[in-house]
Amino acid sequence: MNRKGIFAAALAVLVSGWMTAGADLYRRAPDVLPGTLPEMRDPDYWIAQMDKPDEVLLTPDEIERMNGAYEEKMRSPDPFAGVHPDRLPKEDEANRLDRWPGRILAPMPWIRTMSPDSIAVIVREKIREDLEFMRKRQFGNFLAVEYAAREIDDFEHEMALDLVPDFVVTRDGIAVRTTRLRVVPSLFPEQMGILDNARYRWDIWTTNLVKIGRPVTILHASRSGSHVFVLSDDGFGWVESQDIAFGHSAEIKSFAGAGRFVVCTGDRVPFYTDKRCMYVSGWLRMGDRVPLEGNDDPSIVRVPARRSNGAFVAETAWLARDADVSLDWLPYTRRNIVVIAFKLLDNPYDWTMAFYGRNHETTYRDIFACFGFRLPFHGSLFTHFGGDDRVAEPDMDTQAKYDMILAHEPFVTLHASRSNVGILLGSYNGVPISFNTNGYGYTDENGVGYEIRRACIVDTRMPPYFLENPVTFLELK
Repeated sequence: MNRKGIFAAALAVLVSGWMTAGADLYRRAPDVLPGTLPEMRDPDYWIAQMDKPDEVLLTPDEIERMNGAYEEKMRSPDPFAGVHPDRLPKEDEANRLDRWPGRILAPMPWIRTMSPDSIAVIVREKIREDLEFMRKRQFGNFLAVEYAAREIDDFEHEMALDLVPDFVVTRDGIAVRTTRLRVVPSLFPEQMGILDNARYRWDIWTTNLVKIGRPVTILHASRSGSHVFVLSDDGFGWVESQDIAFGHSAEIKSFAGAGRFVVCTGDRVPFYTDKRCMYVSGWLRMGDRVPLEGNDDPSIVRVPARRSNGAFVAETAWLARDADVSLDWLPYTRRNIVVIAFKLLDNPYDWTMAFYGRNHETTYRDIFACFGFRLPFHGSLFTHFGGDDRVAEPDMDTQAKYDMILAHEPFVTLHASRSNVGILLGSYNGVPISFNTNGYGYTDENGVGYEIRRACIVDTRMPPYFLENPVTFLELK
């Protein structure tokens, strides 16, 4: 987490504490959740149940072919033609694919082949979608105090729709640190998009994260220059200008697609300014990759940096000798899946990633990125990454649902209900057990409420809605 993320998180905690002075904290759910055993929190428990823990399930080339096949399918005119209705990504208001403007189903490298006047039309259209989103309901700052009309006007003014030229010439950029992709170019931590004064104060103006070292196409600048409007891997949005360096497409492509690299296989791993590893210069998150400085020493890497004039430069950085990284993609084995996933156990849940945390989908995107997978941005799309057309219907008998879930292979299967996704681990007393990132809570038999809101080990009765919706599957094998 960079300094902005740490400051934002700390400030939010301080303010939350001030606003609820004298009130009880939310009651933390125990480590061992109902329906599970203490030993299930140890990856060795699950590894002992594997027949072939170190079998390589797919090679990097095979994984890349899966990535390419999914992206090609999502770029087709109707990627969901003939799909079972319960596999379609059509969900409630809170989980719709188009809840946030700017999202795209697949990367759009072809935008740079369009004429400048056609690009201008797209940019205006996308910024108008942001404006409509910002104005369709009342939002508040991180104190949950509603914005005055003039403040919303100021955000619109900053978007500078009137400054989009008739001919847009794109620029190539690269993220020099993980940064938030936003609907609204709000600069300061207190300028969040909060919907209400309830317990879940999510920043609805954050739609995703652009991770360090990822290319972006720069399409427009905000009026003050504090933000740029970009096309990223996952869609259109605003990112802070200081987090983006400008460069030539060839050098950015070479950096992002380097043949020799290290992958971050820990939750967060620092990189340093010197080989003594005394001063942290930045951070890698799970699944991030950066090029090697040489050919075989994983402790010396190249990281993206921004000169004072905004230009991209690749600089040398050092990793600790025991840094939690892999030289090239991590071998895709059952053991490694579980070991990597359990490094995130108990991490807080962050639905909109406003504090640079992880939600339902990004948890698994980061885990499987260590092997080279590029999973979709939304849980209802996971089933379309593979070819599994089975659906556990809501009206099925509970045992039949359990049987269908357990008919899938443990450790390599992701199951999704709405946007909630879990990794199938096995079963206990006939009930499927999953590694899950849960943003909710439960009430026990005594009527006492507990909040989970973290990565955890659960059975499929948690969250409560899981079996009340169609359950779809992705078997990554």
